[in-house]
Amino acid sequence: MALTSISPDLLYDGVHATDDWFLVDVWAHHCAPCKGAEQLLELLAPDLPSYCRVVKVCADDFPDWTGELRIRAVPLLLLFREGQEVARQQGDMSANAIRAFLEQHLPAQRDPEVHAGMLLETGQLDELSAYLQTLKDEQSRGPGVQRARSWLSMMVLPLDAQENDLRIAFFEIARSGHWQRVLEMLSGAIQSDPQLRPLAVALADLIPDRGQVAEWRRALRKF
Repeated sequence: MALTSISPDLLYDGVHATDDWFLVDVWAHHCAPCKGAEQLLELLAPDLPSYCRVVKVCADDFPDWTGELRIRAVPLLLLFREGQEVARQQGDMSANAIRAFLEQHLPAQRDPEVHAGMLLETGQLDELSAYLQTLKDEQSRGPGVQRARSWLSMMVLPLDAQENDLRIAFFEIARSGHWQRVLEMLSGAIQSDPQLRPLAVALADLIPDRGQVAEWRRALRKF
């Protein structure tokens, strides 16, 4: 599969017009390693996700663009999404190195349900927020992804001062992934102020370990 040669203007037009990712092979006319990198990309391209387009830009033809991006040497791989450079790869252009680069920076190659659930269960909320922003609409419809989005919605929900203190405490402990500690904290908050019960229950419903939450709810009836 031959790579499509484009100009930087076409690259940016395409990047802004779609949610797709663009893997850009930056090459030069008299660069022998560039030819090897291009051949590898031609072999790898058919196995990439359908949303990742592989194109090439000649550095010799667009010196202003290469200067703007501070491109000092080729071959170079640039990964773009929504008009922004996400990552670049230079040096090792072996097939394994290119695959590792893409696996690291194309998170949607992972199963969204599995990966979002893993980040949620381990309390990696900053990473979860960044990951969800990379998903397309059709990848966001599963229950695991929707539950993860509910977490992030709770983080920005307007609350009064006391409720906000409880929310802050919830997310601080949740980042550790110790759900039993989270539930114990919520129980203590309800005992201290019964008016916090609705919020505490809503926060508990965000916890991915449904068995622990069900047991906690049964114990809550005794309060």
